[in-house]
Amino acid sequence: MTRVFEELADPSRRNILAELRTGSKRVTDIVEATGLKQPNVSNHLAKLRAKGVVESTKVGREVYYSFASPDVAEAVRLVLQNAADLADSDTNEPITEYAYAAIAGDESACNAIVDSQLRRQVPLLKIYVDLLTPAMAQVGQWYKSGEIDEAQEHLASGITERMMSRAMSLRSPSRRTDRSVVLGCPPGNWHALGLRMVSDYLKLLGWKTLFLGANVPTESFISTVRQHQPDLVLTSCATDDSVHALLPLLDGLHNLRNAGQEFSIGVGGGIASEYRKKIVSSGADFVAGSLEEFAEQILPRIPAA
Repeated sequence: MTRVFEELADPSRRNILAELRTGSKRVTDIVEATGLKQPNVSNHLAKLRAKGVVESTKVGREVYYSFASPDVAEAVRLVLQNAADLADSDTNEPITEYAYAAIAGDESACNAIVDSQLRRQVPLLKIYVDLLTPAMAQVGQWYKSGEIDEAQEHLASGITERMMSRAMSLRSPSRRTDRSVVLGCPPGNWHALGLRMVSDYLKLLGWKTLFLGANVPTESFISTVRQHQPDLVLTSCATDDSVHALLPLLDGLHNLRNAGQEFSIGVGGGIASEYRKKIVSSGADFVAGSLEEFAEQILPRIPAA
């Protein structure tokens, strides 16, 4: 159903497809319901029909439009229902727009949404916390429910990484501090976007950041910490399975501290809060459920080594 998501990325076509959920409609019916102009509705319907999303049936002199198949109707229902489940639609409109565009591979649309934030001088933390994080959470929900495939999730993640790079390129870091951080995911954890956001945020605050990325072998991770002697080490726990790979890393980091190296250890990620007690008892100093929690509640309390 990739073609359905591509069409839902466009707000006008999304409104048209939403109207067809209640049954076949004429162009005049859709114009009246959506407030779109008649030539625009006709143009959108022609393109939707060419892509096999809708079909037309002539009844006398009238032409009625409907979904081309039950599969299309179900895909539209599921996606629009998920969007409706989000809180306040006005607040979340850029989030849903971004999520639709990202899974459709519409990088220019994602760029436009991020650009609108940058033009209004929205702080990087708010762009990450209020736009990109919830948009990617929505993408993750679609993937878990089977509404999109792994390729679409990866496509959205790749676009989001480039949006982050662009946002960072237009921000000036604070004066460099003498504090440093090593960030990376344990073996088997490929979900590095959250850590990348933390890395960007700390870099803007003047920290020296060593971002190792996803799926870092435990010994390599520990060796990097031993070599660079950071003030802070951050890793993540994105799934239940990644907890098992996280524990040996925490044990190795704890051994470094027992040997005299001083640094704080933090764990974040989608599932980390559910294993908070286990993670802390295994050597972590804190668990951050979100970038916002880390920035506002935890970071001010982290001592310099």
